[in-house]
This record gives sequence, structure tokens and C-alpha cells, in this order.
Amino acid sequence: MIIKRTLALAILIAIAGTMLAKLNLPTKKLGNEMYYYYEVQKNNETLPQIASKIGVTKEDIVKFNPTAKSGVAKKQLLFFPVSEFDKTVPATRTVSPAAVANAVTHVVKSGESLYGIAKSYNVSESQILSLNPSLSSGVKAGQEILIPQESPSINGGIIYHTIRKGETLYGVARLYNTTIEKIIELNPGVSGSHFRANDVIKVLPNTTKDIRIKKSIRQFVPYKVVKGDTYASIAKAHGLETSLLREANPDIEDNELKNGTIIYIPQMAVEEQTVNSSQLTEQQLEESYRGHLDEIYTDVHTPNKDNNIDITIILPFQLSKKDRSASSTSYREFYNGFIVGLDSIGSKVNMPLNINVFDTNDNLVTTDSILGLPSLLQSDIIIAPSESEQLMSIMRFGNAHNISVLNCFATQNDDYINNPHAMQVNIPSSYLNAEVNKLLDTQFKDYTLVYLVAPQEQSKEIFEDIKSHAQAGKHPSKTLTVDADFTAKTITKIMEPGSSYLFIPSNGKESFLNTFATALKEAKDLRVDCDLALMGHPEYTMYIKKRQEELMGLDTYIYSRFYLPDNSQTKDFYNKYQKLHGELPSNSTPNMSVFGFDTSLFLVNAYINNLEPGTPESSYTGLQTNFNFERANNWAGFINRSVRIIHLTPKKELIITDLND
Repeated sequence: MIIKRTLALAILIAIAGTMLAKLNLPTKKLGNEMYYYYEVQKNNETLPQIASKIGVTKEDIVKFNPTAKSGVAKKQLLFFPVSEFDKTVPATRTVSPAAVANAVTHVVKSGESLYGIAKSYNVSESQILSLNPSLSSGVKAGQEILIPQESPSINGGIIYHTIRKGETLYGVARLYNTTIEKIIELNPGVSGSHFRANDVIKVLPNTTKDIRIKKSIRQFVPYKVVKGDTYASIAKAHGLETSLLREANPDIEDNELKNGTIIYIPQMAVEEQTVNSSQLTEQQLEESYRGHLDEIYTDVHTPNKDNNIDITIILPFQLSKKDRSASSTSYREFYNGFIVGLDSIGSKVNMPLNINVFDTNDNLVTTDSILGLPSLLQSDIIIAPSESEQLMSIMRFGNAHNISVLNCFATQNDDYINNPHAMQVNIPSSYLNAEVNKLLDTQFKDYTLVYLVAPQEQSKEIFEDIKSHAQAGKHPSKTLTVDADFTAKTITKIMEPGSSYLFIPSNGKESFLNTFATALKEAKDLRVDCDLALMGHPEYTMYIKKRQEELMGLDTYIYSRFYLPDNSQTKDFYNKYQKLHGELPSNSTPNMSVFGFDTSLFLVNAYINNLEPGTPESSYTGLQTNFNFERANNWAGFINRSVRIIHLTPKKELIITDLND
């Protein structure tokens, strides 16, 4: 049986190292610390002679007794902290494989699926289910589940760690004997300001490095008392507390401060040392890295390699082919729209902008040849096609060279799960479903859900997901089969006086909408005591133009990844497109030319404001598509969480909102 022990780690420390020799010198306590001391025997005694005699280096003498650099006098005392000369050399710490928990706790986030979680941890779904049998019916946001992990070898192997409340980046680095740089490298979602309890991070134990640290040391400077001196006056002259000066000279009482008496002034100094990170405490790590984490993040991830904006577009335009695929037209219109966006924002660009465009000709060999060009290494971001092999090759290239890859076209690609440089523009289905369910739990929390089922037709995946979510949340629901006998009376029979109902069709086909729309509108008109609304699937965006009045009468809420309103901004885009390209773009859903336009404005707006596309600050509201990215997990890539809600109201309004606003 695997026991849940995510953080109970026994760190084994190898006592490897030799004992530094103790000094054969008398000691005295100065303040709270013990010091060796040596009394200079004669005026002409040199530092090398003293060093050789007592077993220290000349540098050690000067380090703690800085005036000795100019010579020493007979009977002068030289001090050496016992802690520095009577200790074991810090051994290299090693995290034992047996010390690593064999399961890590993962808190399920909204939109995550069992498949995605398994892939992100590089385990199988069956392995997760073996530890969490209750997940056979699916995962739910907020659940704590156990993820199995094998113990790595001492010299390698990624492990996962759940951040505890109050735990710091420095503490985790110390716990696993690794560096701040390595944690940030493995987890681009981690930064100085983003280190949250219950998040999971990747760690590579026993990955250390030599670093320069600043260390405070106490030095002793001899002082010859002159007539009239007191401990108080000497302390004030040297900026010390009187008590500290007394502690540094415990053998000399106040009445012994006579002219010519030698006392020692304690002074704090800071020196730089090179030490292995494994030898530092959590506090020392924090002191060394405080204020530099943002610089380290930039150094590790280099979001912009120079002062230029370098955007690379690699798409199968198929310009050299006579018989081009339908997708090639979509890609060309995307690019044409992209150019309209650049033309619109041109005057605001405050740095050199390089757009490198390549035609793969829908050929993997050509794609790989393009990726071999040295100039591509300067890219800040690459826009990739949907064709799976070409997309996969570009994704690998981006991951290997720290270059973001924007996947605008492929909806089923899941590279974002494990590739920190992948950016998925089309929100994955599981996340889309989660956003819609969140809408049901908030805006429609007091509604009864009414499922309109098309007999002998396959239901949309999200329809089944909504039903499961509602059942788990004890959301009231009813089911109506839409057949030849379906009328307004069929609907009103299930309605309670003064209640609210949200009708959810099992698919988004227009033919199915035709079978119930009239009955639903009649029921709405008959039962004025009730509130009735219709949830429309993304396909409904294609029916708005010709059925707008009808959908408004039904109080329709349509969820979609994109929607292009018929407004002045859209008309302005078409005018610019025609002026620049001499023709109007084709009328597609989504409109690929507008998609290119929105994409160019999103990217360039981010770069000219010195933002990394994908950060919350880089969010952008486009004509047709919104860009609101977040990382799927701390080591994953980005997903666009944006979902548009198009509300057609009985007041003849068309209101567009974003579920993430």
C-alpha cells in the first residue's frame, strides 16, 4: 500500500570531509562568541611567522584583524572565531532516493482531465486510478488526488513536490539540494512573485552549483586609550553600543581604561565567499538571491533575445502548387489579416520589427529545412500550422531553443501539457466545458436545467459533461425528448410557478433548433411568471445573422471560442483589408483574416510593452478572438482561457462578454 506522505522527507547527509585543525591557542568569550587569541611575542614578528606558528594563513590573520596588514606590535592580541576553525567542513548534501515521497498530492484545477493530468506527470491513467479508485467517474476541480512517482537515482531523475503553506522557493531548494536556477528552469510558471501553496513543481534533486555569497564577519581593531577616554566615549566615537564594546573587552574594567591601555574595537565587515549551494542554509539562500529572482527568470527563459521583435510565421501556403488544399486559402487569409494588423499598429511600434514568413508547401522535409536556418534562433515566437507532423516538429524546435510556439489552428493538439513554450490559442475542450459549467454555477445557479434531447442523434460531449456536472453539484434538472409530439404544452407541464429554467439542447445543429424553437417561444410567452432562457452551442453563432430576432425572443446565451460582431470596428477592418489587398476576405467561421488581425495585434502589443505573450498583463481583446492565457501547470505551456458569451436578449440587445472578465 502506498502511503500519502508528500513532504515527510528524511534528508541524508553524507559526512564526507575532513576536520579542520583546532588551533592550539587559548580562548576567551567576546560577547556571545568564543574566540582563539594569540598574543604577539615581539615587535618585529611578521605575519608569515605568526601564521606558520599558529596554523592559519596570513589572509586569515588580516581577515579578522584588519590592522595587522600594516604590521603588529608586541603584546597585541589577534583574534580568530572558534566557529571558523573548529568545525567539520560542510559536506555535500545528498537527497537519498528513499527519501523521496512515492506519491505527490495534486489539487485538480478547473478544466483538467484525468488524461491531461496523467500526461503532465508522465504516468498512465491506470496508475493514477490504482491510487484513487474514486476517480473512475472523472475528476472534479478542487479534488486532492495522489500521483505515483518513482524514486530517482541519486544522480538524476525529475521528481514532483507539492508546495506547503508557508514554504518558500529557498526552502524547497534547500530541501532537495538543488538550486533556485534549476527550479525556475524546470518550472517557468514559478517566479519570485508566483510560488503558491498546493501548487506542484518539478524538482531535480542533487543539482548544485558554486555561488558567491556575502557573509558578515566580526573584526577586531586595537585601540590605544588616551586620557579621559571611557567606554561610553570610545563607543560613541566608533558608532557602537557601549555594552558591545565592554563585551569585546571583558578583561578590562572601566577603572582600568588608563592612558596607553590597548582595547579592541569590534567591527562588522562583509566579505564575499564562493561556496557550494548545498552548504547554504535557507536563510543564506534567501539573502543571496533576494531582489534578483526576476533577473534570474529572464536569464533562464530569455523571452526576448535582443531589442528586436522577431515573429516567424511557418505555414503551408502552397504557393508553388497548382492544386492547393482548401486550408492553404485559410492560411493566406490569416497572413493577410496579420499584415492588416501590423499596418494598423505600425506607428506605435517603438523597436525594430522583423516578420519572417516561410511556406512549408505542406511538406515535413521543407519544414525541417526551414527550422535548420540559423536566423530562426532569433525568433521570439513562431506561428505554426495545424498539420500534425509539421506542428510537432516546430513544437520540438521551440522547446529545444527556448522559443514560444503559437498554435492558432490545431484544436486537438495537447503539446501545451508538457511543453512550456507551447501556446494553445483555441481553449481545449475540457477547459471550455469547465468554463461553461462555471457559468451554470454562477449566473444560472437558481435555474432548473432542462435537457432537450434529440432522439437517435449523438449528443455533444459538453452536453454530457454538463449533465454530469449538474448531477454532482445537485443542480435541479429535467429531461425532455424533442420528437414529433413536442409542443409548448410539453414544456409548460414541467414548469413550476415563478421558477427559472435554462434549456440546453443536446447538439448545436440548426435542424434540431428548428424542432423546438417555436414551442419554446410559445411556452415563454404563455408562462410570464417564469424565466426561460436558452443555451446555444458554438454553432449558433452561424445562425445569428438570419435568426437574430428569434434567438433574442428566446433569451439565448451562446458560448464560443470566437465571435465576430457586425459593428463599426469590423466594417473598419474590412475596409482596411480591401484597401491593402485589393479584395475582401472570404466569409468563413471563424473568419481567418480577422483571426490573423487579432493575433498580430495581440503579439505586437505585448512586445512593444515589454511583456511576454501569455502573461496576465499581455491579455488582449480582439474583434473576433480574445487572448487570455495561463499556464496549465508550473512546467506546462499556455492555454487561452477565453470563452465568449453572446447574449441575445428579449430587449433586442446583443451583448458580448468574456467568461474570464
